[in-house]
Amino acid sequence: CGGFELSPARYTQLFGGESGGSSKPPQGLDPPASDDDDSGDNDTRCLWVPQGGACGVARPGARVLAEEIIAFWQKNGKGLPLAVCLPGGTCSTALLLDREIKHIQQMRQKDREPLDIKVVVVPCVGDDEYAERQMRSLDISIGGGGLDLPAVLKPMQQIKTADHSASSGQTTRKSKGYFRFGTPNAAILQTYNEMMNDGLFVDLLYGSPAWTIILQHWSLSAYYSPDKTCQNENDYPISGRQVMYIHSGGLEGIASQMTRYKHQGLVDPTNVQ
Repeated sequence: CGGFELSPARYTQLFGGESGGSSKPPQGLDPPASDDDDSGDNDTRCLWVPQGGACGVARPGARVLAEEIIAFWQKNGKGLPLAVCLPGGTCSTALLLDREIKHIQQMRQKDREPLDIKVVVVPCVGDDEYAERQMRSLDISIGGGGLDLPAVLKPMQQIKTADHSASSGQTTRKSKGYFRFGTPNAAILQTYNEMMNDGLFVDLLYGSPAWTIILQHWSLSAYYSPDKTCQNENDYPISGRQVMYIHSGGLEGIASQMTRYKHQGLVDPTNVQ
């Protein structure tokens, strides 16, 4: 097993595309040779896993996660509607999890009333349109129609100041769009610090940007109780729902990201190891 570097131009040529690449290996990429393969065909012992696990191989893992979520909410949800929120790069986990939750509930609907569970992805790479293209591409590649996709949480263009204004970080958390992936941002850092102060540790690449967008909607979600109907559920998919956040890892990258924040003058250098 080994690796090799690609120039940005070559990477874009092999893996680029408006939908974030393909579930199939690029035609210009030769599979590695295997010492155990005597057939002369290098492709016989190779498994292609696209970036972000954007392929059907990831479905068994998504099924396990879906079963855990359904079992937990069946026991603890008290019949309340649930929004399962998770950050998205390729948004593969969101798409596959959404498919598995719907499939499991459909199979069990004869035995019990289906739970009201909505999967909501927060794009951390690109925007809502890019996320939808990626999920549609993956859905079609594994036999779906590319139409029944998870909800995508969009940034609040203007945080409301009436009955459901933001409780904290109102000025810094205003955003006219999504954050640029990996770029230090004061709003992301604010969210990171607030979450840490509450005993919740999230990373700076996915978790903190995702929660920055979620918190823009947070008080609106509380404002709409389950017996109220939000005027536009597509724009406010977590309104009136309990929120379950799926942490996707990345904590080991906090130190290197904090160094970038230090170079941008956003953190005190004495606080960065």
